[in-house]
Amino acid sequence: MKLSQLAAAFGLVIASGCFISVAHADNTTIDKVLGSAVVGSQQHYGDISLVNGSVKMASDSSAHDVSVVNGSIKLRDNIRLNSASTVNGSIESGSGLQVATNLETVNGKIHPGSQAVIGGNVDTVNGDILLHSSEIAKDISTVNGDITLSGNTVVKGDLVYKPRGKKKSFFGWSNSSKPKLHITADAAVEGRILLQQEVELQLDNPAMQAKVVYDINNGQ
Repeated sequence: MKLSQLAAAFGLVIASGCFISVAHADNTTIDKVLGSAVVGSQQHYGDISLVNGSVKMASDSSAHDVSVVNGSIKLRDNIRLNSASTVNGSIESGSGLQVATNLETVNGKIHPGSQAVIGGNVDTVNGDILLHSSEIAKDISTVNGDITLSGNTVVKGDLVYKPRGKKKSFFGWSNSSKPKLHITADAAVEGRILLQQEVELQLDNPAMQAKVVYDINNGQ
């Protein structure tokens, strides 16, 4: 939907580069190239798709698929989504987040608050993942990020550190820095902890060590 159509449909005055909030929306979609979107408390949207802008959602609101190219996704408490993804930006939320499928970033962290329930995967490429007292139905993966599982977090699938290419340093190509994985005593991974690169491990529960599987190709 074009901006002019959106404004006409809901009687909005839209200023370039400003946040937009549509009152009392009911599964309305937002599809924009420039500008951000704000969803108020008790509002319920369909898909929200932005190219250059961020998404902010107030407590007790919902949307279907939220996707951003250049911008962050900031969520308050008790948000319900089908999925959320961003290329260059972070995903952060308050407590009680419910996501039916996946949370994904390329260059950005994923920090849901406590009591998050994610029905799919949690994935980053260059971004940290921090989960506290939450449940992940499938896998967690990253390439260059740190992962921390705390509280009574449960990952029902695998936790995967994917292989990464070499980073170019002043003296040549190297990838000497290791990402970090910290699993506190009460957190658990029910699947494998699959390491396809060297990772600095801090496993407070010794039982988690039995989950670790190394699959490192040093020739890559």
